[in-house]
Amino acid sequence: MTQTAFSYDDVPYSSFTFPQTRPDRLATLAAFHGMEPADPGRCRVLELGCGDGTNLVSFAYILPKSEFVGVDLANGHIEQAGQTSAELGLKNLSFHCEDVMDFTRERFGEFDYIIAHGLFSWVPDFVRTKVLEVYKECLAPQGVGYISYNAYPGCHIRQMIWHMMQFHTANVEAPMAKVQNGVNFLNFLVHATPDDSLYQSMIKMELAQFGQRTPENIYHDDFASLNQPYYFHEFVDLLNGAELQFLSEVDSFWMESAEISPEVLKKLDELGDDIVRREQYIDFIKCRPFRSTLVCHSGIELNREPGPDILKNFYLASQVESETAEPDFTTPGILKFAGAEGGVFEVEHPLTKAALFHLQKIWSRSIRFDDLIKEASASAGGASDADVEETSVELLDLFKRGFIYLHRYRPEFPVEPSERPAASKFAQWQLRRKAADITTLSGMNLKPENDLMRLLLLLCDGTRDRAALTNEVSKRIEFTGAQKDEMIKQLPAVVKSKLTEFARLGLLES
Repeated sequence: MTQTAFSYDDVPYSSFTFPQTRPDRLATLAAFHGMEPADPGRCRVLELGCGDGTNLVSFAYILPKSEFVGVDLANGHIEQAGQTSAELGLKNLSFHCEDVMDFTRERFGEFDYIIAHGLFSWVPDFVRTKVLEVYKECLAPQGVGYISYNAYPGCHIRQMIWHMMQFHTANVEAPMAKVQNGVNFLNFLVHATPDDSLYQSMIKMELAQFGQRTPENIYHDDFASLNQPYYFHEFVDLLNGAELQFLSEVDSFWMESAEISPEVLKKLDELGDDIVRREQYIDFIKCRPFRSTLVCHSGIELNREPGPDILKNFYLASQVESETAEPDFTTPGILKFAGAEGGVFEVEHPLTKAALFHLQKIWSRSIRFDDLIKEASASAGGASDADVEETSVELLDLFKRGFIYLHRYRPEFPVEPSERPAASKFAQWQLRRKAADITTLSGMNLKPENDLMRLLLLLCDGTRDRAALTNEVSKRIEFTGAQKDEMIKQLPAVVKSKLTEFARLGLLES
């Protein structure tokens, strides 16, 4: 593993926050399938191959009563992780420059959640065996593991691209020059291949995803000497050998139904209760190139088809938006809602409409199911047991379609800006590093929409009131053009609106 360590020390991997690995996400899917996972607010989490620690730091900041341990082979990564922890004053996490092969339960203990993102496909077979051994020995009895890996059949296309780029750049030594030469070669291929051909389309598809990644990421992932994809059934065989089992795909519900017709889904139902076989056929249909899989101990009995009563065990949230600003919930009538990703659906049932509208009002906060029903019932003029049952069924369906989010943990953050607002120190740290995304206290990632948003967040240090913030913004942003005076005049209202939005998104602290 020494060569790999030097590779990452020479070219540090660009680390990010990965919301799909949040303890809350892992706990939610485990509880949804009948497990009793640890409270995300008080748990122990291990990340193998933690990089520079950004992902774990984001969790440690939001979950101060939980403990986090990161392990990585690159000394530069661990040094950076330690510096970040010290800068943010975090005491609930530790980082170790450690070879996975030397990892033992005796030294590190038991964990409620174990994460390995971007590791499994890029290590030798004997290390993969050890990784699964760590999961087997170190996961708590109701513990949940996350493992991401390259997957077939989609990676057959990607491997073709990797091999061509590696051949073309065999004599290029400098890592970033290798990446640039490889991308340039793919651009050449696009123009050299017949227009609108299947081959050209595949190359364009790979080029498009390169544009969303850093050169360091491309170098370590696409130019790696070790990069082993798996068919899903092969991965499950590896799990079985380590006395582990498939729990769920992180995004299985909404990924399954997206772009698959009801007729095809009905055909898949004919496969019966064999979840592994069903998942493998979905991969065939979607040509999936990558998986983010949750695992648990093999002796746990899972519930693959929980009923609507399961919602009582969770907090609910939704980023939907109704087409009507002030809908009537007391009578039947179709109301359209749009999801954050652009999907649209219609609801006729009064109590369900009221519930969704309430979730819209309180976004990005979440609410217990029983409390949501109380709020919705008040808006809809009451609700019978039959109404509650129908709403439960409809909300469960919307969860499976990706319009409703379930949570096991509800973070606390102010819903209104204070007199002297203070932004999340972790979000400010991300902004200073010029990160593409920032992480909210509600646990989601979002892109700063403009320079004003970035500047205002950095200025919100708890010492300035709104007038001082407005004055500071006016001095730091250069207003030009014919509308300069009008823009300056509107600035106090703009700052007030932005602060309200920051609170709503979970970017301000108490």
